[in-house]
Amino acid sequence: MPIRLRSVNLLHGFERFLLSIPSWACNSGEVVALLGPSGSGKSTFLNILGGRVVPDQGKVWYGLTPHVRVPLVPGHPRIRMVRQDFGQMPYKTVRDNLLEFAGIRSESSEDRVVRKWIKNLNLAPLLSEKARGLSGGELQRLAMGQALISRPGALLLDEPFSHLDPMHKSQMQDILKNWQSRSGASVVMVVHDVRDAMEWADRIDVMQEGSIVESGTPRQIYEKPKTLSMAHAFGPVNSFPLKEVTDSLKNNSKSFVIGGSWFLRPENLTKKDMPMGVKLIKSEFSGTVTTQFWKSPDGSIWHLRS
Repeated sequence: MPIRLRSVNLLHGFERFLLSIPSWACNSGEVVALLGPSGSGKSTFLNILGGRVVPDQGKVWYGLTPHVRVPLVPGHPRIRMVRQDFGQMPYKTVRDNLLEFAGIRSESSEDRVVRKWIKNLNLAPLLSEKARGLSGGELQRLAMGQALISRPGALLLDEPFSHLDPMHKSQMQDILKNWQSRSGASVVMVVHDVRDAMEWADRIDVMQEGSIVESGTPRQIYEKPKTLSMAHAFGPVNSFPLKEVTDSLKNNSKSFVIGGSWFLRPENLTKKDMPMGVKLIKSEFSGTVTTQFWKSPDGSIWHLRS
């Protein structure tokens, strides 16, 4: 599969932070999620890919063409970025903001495109409103429409669902998935909620302290993570020092070891795997899944999911 977006030898530092990514690529049609704690460099890396930040060292390319860096012009014309600050013009209407990057020449085409995206984004009642009067969620939907209407080859999303309520978040995810599958565009998104990455991404790149420390499919990251942050990122997990775990649990094919700690996801544990004398202390219900918390006589907590 051809590479759509790539970077080499990136180094970028300020104060006590250093972003260091020797080699990175996103294939055509691939959805990549950048996941990691605040301050790990996700947004900085995304801004470099979008041409909004010029790295101290290294280069970024779109396809086979070197990334264009013209002063005051953010990014390559085939790359669109939805930032956390949205970037709308506050005194222009929703309609005018939506059409800012559309590149449409005829009024009939303009009307057709506006009607389509206003309906998809549920912004029809706000069409003639000024952007400054919109809520955070409305601005986020407008920013998404501005990016998609320009038909980018690579879409960069910085926390794309952070201001959306659950209903609009679900709608926006459906719109993006449908658009991406139809257009074949590449998507790189910064997320904090690991569930957003699991539901859509083809690949998750885990960042810590300015570097990519782990990369794999959502299933690989979930089943066999390489970092403690990803081991704990999906909620309660059974974790004990490796030397304290029985041989039968060590031999469980679904378990994994990081450093000197043994891990097993709650859905892969059975009641017979737990020590004698465990007592159920609480249950947590989430959708169709219930997680049970069991306490053993020595005080350790076991997690069982059903």
